[in-house]
Amino acid sequence: MNVFDRAFTWLRVSLMAAAAAAIPGLAHADWRKAETAHFIVHGNGFERDLREDAIGLERIDQLMRAYFGLPEGDAGRKLPVYVVRNRDDLAIVSPGVAEGTAGFYTAHFRDVRAIAIRREGDEFLRHEYAHHFMFRNFPGVYPAWFREGFAEFFMTATVTPSGRATVGKSNQMRVWTLHNLPWLPMEQVLTGQYPRGNIDKHSAFYAQSWLLMHWTLTDPERRRRMEAYLGDTARGMAPETALQSNFGMDVPQLERALRMYRDAGPRYAELELGGTVPAVTITTLPDSADDVLLIDLNARDGGPPDQGPGVLARARAAAARHPGDALAQMMLARVELRWGDPAAAEEAVRPLLAADPANSELLLLMADARITAGDKLTDPEARERLYRQARGFLARAYEADPSDNRVYQNIAYSRRFAPDYPTENDVELWRRAVAIAPEVASNRAVTAEAMLRHGLVDEAERVIQPVANDPHGGQAPERLRRILDRIAEARAATGVPAH
Repeated sequence: MNVFDRAFTWLRVSLMAAAAAAIPGLAHADWRKAETAHFIVHGNGFERDLREDAIGLERIDQLMRAYFGLPEGDAGRKLPVYVVRNRDDLAIVSPGVAEGTAGFYTAHFRDVRAIAIRREGDEFLRHEYAHHFMFRNFPGVYPAWFREGFAEFFMTATVTPSGRATVGKSNQMRVWTLHNLPWLPMEQVLTGQYPRGNIDKHSAFYAQSWLLMHWTLTDPERRRRMEAYLGDTARGMAPETALQSNFGMDVPQLERALRMYRDAGPRYAELELGGTVPAVTITTLPDSADDVLLIDLNARDGGPPDQGPGVLARARAAAARHPGDALAQMMLARVELRWGDPAAAEEAVRPLLAADPANSELLLLMADARITAGDKLTDPEARERLYRQARGFLARAYEADPSDNRVYQNIAYSRRFAPDYPTENDVELWRRAVAIAPEVASNRAVTAEAMLRHGLVDEAERVIQPVANDPHGGQAPERLRRILDRIAEARAATGVPAH
């Protein structure tokens, strides 16, 4: 390349950069967050794309509320969503993530959030938000097919920024499965008992669950009958009996009805939501976000121990590149808590907390550091001393943000070795944690166990039943089985029939 070619190349690159800078939203692909009534959407793409993502999710929430006649009400804690560029970004958050994964949803005691690859993960986000929406608005006892069918039904919903919506569109993969793979016996779909290790049978379960939900929701009379069916099965009636009682058909007749519905081609509805475009507040995150944000999400998941040394080295190097940066220091604190030294975590947080003493996230990190350090001790007195200190930070976090479920669950967790645990106050703490974040399955199990020790059998059953049929296996089946067995034993001892 001669000097004139080099000059022309330089000029062309310079002009392209200047043109990009002149177009709003194209200058830089920085990390930003877009906050709406129900979501905090983070993205490292262009601002206009992030705005569209946030408005799209908010419109889906509006659609689901309109569909079920729900008022706007109090949004509660907003769902954090992270939209990443590619699978490499996804793998930083979850090393070893399966090929073809477009995203995942996390609801555990450390964090509740969703992450997805831009464009590839759109349907995934709607599927998982439907689960989140159901837990928050319709907590109850549902069979596995209903949970997944509900999420699959709303997964294909679309809403334009102006409010034109569709609901009930067919997912082509599910339609292909229904036409080309052997169906599961409907008894297995209704009970959720099928060979989950077989990918074809797993696909059939999701496809048939979607079809059954579509058949149910698109007809007012069938929807009314299904509500009664679910009430009967929640009280222990066998699915076949409830089907006959509420629909006047047996399982073979239901399958024939669904096959006819499939062959007719499921329809979808179009509607106009109207209203103003949802409000969005965009904030640009610090420059450090590109270096630390995804590592921070990895630490929140508390991944496998074998990844610890690598993540720890990367986190320490990233924090060193951004001295004094709050985002980097909080990331480092979380990584130190998971795989390093709780004292180093405190060291990272302490100056931030001194500058911002009412920051609930920093207070929660300090409490987590004391609890983590206490968990490593075998001396009961020394351990309890650290737990008491943690509760001091948690009391301040409560003053700063009483709507955070982690405040209540961490106070109760720090009390678990106390001789009088669980007291009535401990039960109330777990009760509030579940009420604020009903989607966190692990809290439901420990809450039910605490309630049973106080003889609150009915309430323990109501708390645990929503996760008893979890098709994702979010809680260890043996733990759930033990809790359900204890409930059954308590009822048998008092002569009260099972619900």
